[in-house]
Amino acid sequence: MTETITDTVNRFIFKTETFAIFKLDNIVALGDVAGVREGDRLTVTGSWQEHPKYGRQLRVEHWEKPVPSTEEAAADFLSSGLIKGVGPVLAERIVSVLGPNAVSAILEDPDVLKKVKGIGKKAPEIRRQLQETYQVQQVVAELIRLGLTLKTAMKAYMKFGRPAAEYVRRNPYCLTELDLIGFHRADDIARRAGLAPDSSFRVKAGILYVLNESLWDEGHAYLPRDELISRSLTLLNHVEKSVSLDIVEKELSRLKGVHGSAEVSLAWAREYEEEIARDVKRLARQRFDVPPLPRDLIRGIELTPDQNAAVKTALESGFSILTGGPGVGKTQTVRAVIRAFELQNPWGGVFLCAPTGRAARRLSEVTGRQAHTVHKLLGLRNGHADRNRKNPLECDLLILDEASMACLVLTKRLLEAVPNNARILFVGDADQLPSVGPGNILRDLLDKVPTVRLTEIFRQAAESQIVTNAHRINRGQMPLIDRSKTDFIFLEREDPEDIAKCVATCASGMGYDPLDVQVLSPMRKGPVGTAELNKLIQGGMSGPRVKYGQYVFHVGDKVIHTKNNYDKGVFNGDIGIIKKIKMQHDVLVQYSSGLVSYSGDDLRELEPAWAVTVHKAQGSEFKAVIIPVTTSHYVMLHRNLIYTAVTRAREKVILVGTKKALAIAVRNNKPIQRYTALSGLLRDAPRR
Repeated sequence: MTETITDTVNRFIFKTETFAIFKLDNIVALGDVAGVREGDRLTVTGSWQEHPKYGRQLRVEHWEKPVPSTEEAAADFLSSGLIKGVGPVLAERIVSVLGPNAVSAILEDPDVLKKVKGIGKKAPEIRRQLQETYQVQQVVAELIRLGLTLKTAMKAYMKFGRPAAEYVRRNPYCLTELDLIGFHRADDIARRAGLAPDSSFRVKAGILYVLNESLWDEGHAYLPRDELISRSLTLLNHVEKSVSLDIVEKELSRLKGVHGSAEVSLAWAREYEEEIARDVKRLARQRFDVPPLPRDLIRGIELTPDQNAAVKTALESGFSILTGGPGVGKTQTVRAVIRAFELQNPWGGVFLCAPTGRAARRLSEVTGRQAHTVHKLLGLRNGHADRNRKNPLECDLLILDEASMACLVLTKRLLEAVPNNARILFVGDADQLPSVGPGNILRDLLDKVPTVRLTEIFRQAAESQIVTNAHRINRGQMPLIDRSKTDFIFLEREDPEDIAKCVATCASGMGYDPLDVQVLSPMRKGPVGTAELNKLIQGGMSGPRVKYGQYVFHVGDKVIHTKNNYDKGVFNGDIGIIKKIKMQHDVLVQYSSGLVSYSGDDLRELEPAWAVTVHKAQGSEFKAVIIPVTTSHYVMLHRNLIYTAVTRAREKVILVGTKKALAIAVRNNKPIQRYTALSGLLRDAPRR
């Protein structure tokens, strides 16, 4: 039911949103409201609903700050403290001269305050403050008339300021510069505003949308010109055929912020690839003298010839790569590199890092040394890094583990912070999935810098069906299942619903701690996607719960944190268990690092984690993994995806589905193709 109320703003709570708290018993959420301050009297219109933390509230559809129209109201407003330099005495004098509509008169006439004695040079500043106080609602009202929601209108005002309505009216596609406002939403607003479907604004916005979508959703650093034009035409003509090939080509040639003609990229993405290439060459051209290595670098362990070669390469080279599959001794080799370096450089600084928190903790566990996320190592937040080219890391050896997860942005930030005369070693499995973010860094760097591939499977590892079958899958061979062993199991199910039920049963009935068993699905959507699997596994849970957005969280739920939060000390990919839900919808989550509290909109950083995508599990290991394999995921049936999923397990793998789907995935050796320029830019990088 729509309702309008008027009251005085009592106080603000600043978190991810700004809430105006009225003196009424009701809480009115206004979003990020610029120009509204404590003491303002507002009229708001909206509908009542229940907020997960604050209870009954009015979801605001429109708000305005009425202009005082009586002498008492005008004097109270002017002397309220909102207008600096105007106290009670001066306010009374202004109202006595200008009357009950004093505020309106000042807003309309820049010279009207000259009639008031004693104001003098204060007049322009008083009028400016009044304009600032009231212009927000005027601009927002105009934007709402153009078809924007209140929330979007406020975002537009915060981004563009007073000219926001003029900008949007002229070019609705400027809204794509705002968070969460995509091309399609801007397109709807433009259509209602009557903008021509073949306008220059629309075509340029469409081309940029295609480039951004291919970058962030598919990982392409560029698109071939013909493919970019084809995709752009499909997007721009999805409702009606209104944009020709000639128009797209013409606007592409005029478009700012892009690079290249045959291979078109966003200019900043190309610049990042070029910077990475320059830093790789800068580091790779360095060579270091290495004395003979002792045979017992790691007590009780004799390294293989390939491992010794890898240690020597890492110490001799400014930039090197160590790669290989499971069970080939990458961890031992990394420990040997660190040991050898410290023997030869007792005062040298060794830094260990990984792209995610879970990968960094695992690196710490296997090396016995402190490791950080790349973000924490660099002091990287909100696009700014404390460590950079001007303030490099104080290290002599830097090791990046799980390098296949390193994207274009992270790699650029890391390499520019590595000083001259330092060695850097990338460690990773090049046959795993590429990074979630743009680029294909590890594959592009292979053999462009000194690279050692470990291939010999250690005897103890060879006894594991997980290790042997992972290597079989990587060679394009179907896994062999020895029924006398229990570490690699295939449960045949045909129907997707049966597959989902079987996965859920296995996840809850294996006897492992919830954090030690993980369901890995190729996709988020569909009957065997992570969304449905999480609901299915949660189905039997009871007790305290809290709903936020599309998710319901229970005590005992496994959850994953989805963004880096330095204030809480939790990072993207961290998985924990909900231990308690308090009366005020405060949720306490137990992570390996400790207990963390979430309340209100903090919950937007959590998702259920009984099932996660294979991509989200990169860099993590679990005692057991359960993997649905079905032709309903046909588009995602790639060898490196199933290989990555299998190699997340230490003790047990359970595949649930059809052998036909598994065979399709094993045969499909087409790696996830990404258009990148880095490999070409590195062709003349120093090699061994």
